[in-house]
Amino acid sequence: MGLREINAARTRQLLATTAMQMFFEQGYEATTLEDVAQRAGVGISTLYRYFPTKEQLGTAFLGDPGLMADELTGRPADEDTETALGHALLALLEHTRGANPYADRFRELTDANARLHGRLLEWLSEAYDRLCVALAARRGVAADDVGVAATAWMAVFVLKQVDDRRGEEDGPALARRVMASLSAAPLLTPQSPTDPA
Repeated sequence: MGLREINAARTRQLLATTAMQMFFEQGYEATTLEDVAQRAGVGISTLYRYFPTKEQLGTAFLGDPGLMADELTGRPADEDTETALGHALLALLEHTRGANPYADRFRELTDANARLHGRLLEWLSEAYDRLCVALAARRGVAADDVGVAATAWMAVFVLKQVDDRRGEEDGPALARRVMASLSAAPLLTPQSPTDPA
């Protein structure tokens, strides 16, 4: 990574962390992008270059929606897909834990603000779509394969379980526990009835 990329990453992190501090100090609605830029010591045009909307700034610590897909793609080809997917999930959770000291309180913001919640759903949808593409490539099937879609939804399910139970324990540790429970559970899939109702 070159100096320009390092400086850009630092600026993004500074803006995201400053915004989170301010959102919890004075409220999401009451905090303007101008307020964040001023406290971070950057020009408003710099902030807009990185985060065109407040909702994008509010979800910045999640990082690139392609993080899980990229991690899955980078795993060894001889590693089973289930384990590779587990590594991809943990990579995302490790990233969010390291990128945002307020990650445990993030749900407070999304629950209180419909636009921010909508942006989170957009982010998750893009992460899911990109994970489908990576899973399909790894398995040598079409991206719209129903098995690929179901597998990617299971990854999203693990993330939701971690979010729903945050505070019980560290995110990655909780994800490991949820994945272990899923592996041991007799998962059932809907079956087409032979007798039409």
